[in-house]
This record gives sequence, structure tokens and C-alpha cells, in this order.
Amino acid sequence: MFDRNSDQYKNGLFTWFIGEVRDISDTREALNRVRVMAYGYYDGVTNDSDLPWATVMMPTTSASLKGVGGNHHLEVGSWVIGFFRDGPSAQDPIVIGSIATSTDGVRDIPAVAASDPVNNKVYQSKAGHLIEIDNKDGKEEIRISHGKKDSHIKMKSDGTIEIKSVLKTRIL
Repeated sequence: MFDRNSDQYKNGLFTWFIGEVRDISDTREALNRVRVMAYGYYDGVTNDSDLPWATVMMPTTSASLKGVGGNHHLEVGSWVIGFFRDGPSAQDPIVIGSIATSTDGVRDIPAVAASDPVNNKVYQSKAGHLIEIDNKDGKEEIRISHGKKDSHIKMKSDGTIEIKSVLKTRIL
């Protein structure tokens, strides 16, 4: 039988944290990690480079095997929740998700998603690139938009595809 009192969770204590992403530049190892200020654990750390690298847990739709999968989309300043794989020792953090809040008075959810969060599923990058999957009944549409140019691809509910570039618009 598995003995919870002698495993890596130190006497059965599962140690959670909430924190803020301080560094996303894991360029040396490129292992999909971030540095997180885990509040209540690293409060005395004044130099972000002294924070341990936190592994970002990916969904099961990301294989994470031999170059197959994806990378996280966290940004510096993202609020995250996680746990410590080494329990109360708190030196091996795992990020399991981000928490949308309001940063400097701006909602952390893209405005286009907030307008219809039930039907419009959105990913927006820092540069403003946008992927929208609109599930509104009778108006289903997939849109991919360039962040800085007025260019997009729309796959419309009637099966047509609209491609708009800075040069011209084409309907297929």
C-alpha cells in the first residue's frame, strides 16, 4: 500500500501556491519553464533570478514528447496557481494554471472574448494576434487576425472563406 506519510509530499501535505510570473526567458534549457514569485514562500527574494524555475503543466492535448506538443502562453505579470512537487521544501514549483484578474485597471480577458464569453472562445497574443472560435448558433465562424495589420482569415458559417490582406480582400 502507498504510504502518504513517506512520499514526496512530506507527511501528506500537498503544498499549493499562488504567485506572479516574473521571468519567461527559459532560453538556456527551453523546458517550458517560468520563474514565479510564490507569495508566502519567496517573499524575501529581491532578485528574480534567485527564484527557482517552475515547470508549466500542459494539458493532455499537448503531448510534450520528442518535439511534439506546445509551449505555454504565460507572460510576465501573469497570476498563476500551482503546487510544489517537493512539498513544504518549496523548491520545485509546478504551475497548473493562470488566474484572470484585472491588471492596472484592464481586465485580463481580451475584450472581444468578454463581449460574448459563452459563445466566443478567444486567444489573443501580446502583439494582438487573435484567434476566435465563435460558436453562436447560425453564425459560427473562425477568425484569425494579424495584430498590427488589418489582415485576417474568416471561415464563415456558410462555408465561404474570406481572406483580407492589406492589399485586397478575396472571397473563396
